Amino acid sequence: MMNLSERVLSANESQTLAINAKAKTMKAQGIDVVSLSTGEPDFPTPQVVKDAAIKAINDNFTYYTEGNGIPELRKAIAEKFMKENGLPDVKPENVLVSTGGKHSIFNVLLAMCNPGDEVLMNAPYWVSYPAMIQICGAKPVIVETTLENRFKMTPTQLEAALTPKTKCVILNSPSNPTGTMYTPDEIKALAKVLEKHECFILSDELYEKISFGSVQHFSIGSIPAVADRVITVNGVSKAYSMTGWRIGYMTGPAALMKEASKVQGQSTSNPNSIAQKAALAALLHTAEDVERMRKEFARRREMVAALFSAIPGVEFLMPDGAFYMFVDMNKALQTMRVKTSFEFCQEALDKHHLAVVPGEAFGAPGCVRFSFAASDETLQKGIARFAEAIKALS
Repeated sequence: MMNLSERVLSANESQTLAINAKAKTMKAQGIDVVSLSTGEPDFPTPQVVKDAAIKAINDNFTYYTEGNGIPELRKAIAEKFMKENGLPDVKPENVLVSTGGKHSIFNVLLAMCNPGDEVLMNAPYWVSYPAMIQICGAKPVIVETTLENRFKMTPTQLEAALTPKTKCVILNSPSNPTGTMYTPDEIKALAKVLEKHECFILSDELYEKISFGSVQHFSIGSIPAVADRVITVNGVSKAYSMTGWRIGYMTGPAALMKEASKVQGQSTSNPNSIAQKAALAALLHTAEDVERMRKEFARRREMVAALFSAIPGVEFLMPDGAFYMFVDMNKALQTMRVKTSFEFCQEALDKHHLAVVPGEAFGAPGCVRFSFAASDETLQKGIARFAEAIKALS
């Protein structure tokens, strides 16, 4: 057999997608599987968004669009970045609309990375960062964090990890998988360190609108000293319950955005035309829908926290944002027949029909990520099965 790409072979598959696929297969076989594995809101897409998509179809808006996104959507995104995030002077031509936030990040990493470059992030990290970095030919550099420090990277840790090879630092707040958020002062302290190092800063803010008031969302791109090196990524999947519509967007240094647009133009071309019209409606007309969903996530957060508090041997962070509970079960594992969270999650799915994601996928062995983007009944049943699995394996 001919050799395949070493970069692709070295990258892991997405465990979240793999677990979700297995859970769906089991459900199709008639098994009562509770899946709390995927980061997907369980609410319907707002009606005004669906209406905009239907209108686009009826208006025959079904042809190629501009490769970087339709002008009116890029204009709305530029205005959103300036008004809501404090980014300076964002021009529509400096916005790139892509097929989901993941696509945005991959485009820009491919546009910036060379062999030997390092891309720095903290663990726990979103599952796709290291794989995308490796596929782009660069090296992921991981900064370890602790539950005690709310899984946040400190300025001292950042300073120690930076090298002349550092091409980019990735910040993710609110975080997937932990739900933790950097405070404005913490982001300013990290920016102070980065002022002295010539590298890009990629700020993944997909969960920006799903926060619970304990920490104010703050965009590092609003800090003048580093603003010209920041790529700010967002999208409509999470806040607007539009995961399947696949629209992400970003802005950043003009030269870099031009090259990222070239990557997109030579790979996927424009994002879906109908989904772009839907995304425009989401940005302009859904503030009440977004707030209603955020409040429901906040209520669920309190409910699942109470349920996890009753399970011996597990610890968890009360998330500042997103819709995940990141549970540390290292103490429980000490008395169990399985010794890793990966093995535990396999047993939980096979024997107890509960699909959750092991911490190994996020660089945090011994932890498990639960999504609380599900109904009360599903959450209660799922967490009960989690407790049963711990008991059965102890």
